[in-house]
Amino acid sequence: MTSSRPYLIRALYEWIVDNGKTPMLVVREDAAAGGGTAARRDEFTVYNVAPEAVRDLAIDDESVRFHARFGGAFRQVVCDVRQVCRVFCRETGVGVDFPDLEPEPEGAGTAPPRGRPQLRVVK
Repeated sequence: MTSSRPYLIRALYEWIVDNGKTPMLVVREDAAAGGGTAARRDEFTVYNVAPEAVRDLAIDDESVRFHARFGGAFRQVVCDVRQVCRVFCRETGVGVDFPDLEPEPEGAGTAPPRGRPQLRVVK
């Protein structure tokens, strides 16, 4: 089966926006390309992806892409969907943390990690 991560990211994003709140993405630092001066915390970058803050947001099975203003200039941000670590609501902190690693698809030639990665809902 394909990864559930992009589906969950899209669903959480829509749920937060539908409730009039601000969706935030936490992405592993090394995955973000062209991120400019987004809020950085350790090895992670935190992006405000509210409709008012970004343009051309696209979340597909492979990547998250959008244009945002950094230091007054629009830049494109592209990150691998597997590097999204958390989606949460800025106002309430409610969201979901994603596991660090997802098992390889069946037949990929490697053994899946021990145990089943679990999503953690944060409140």
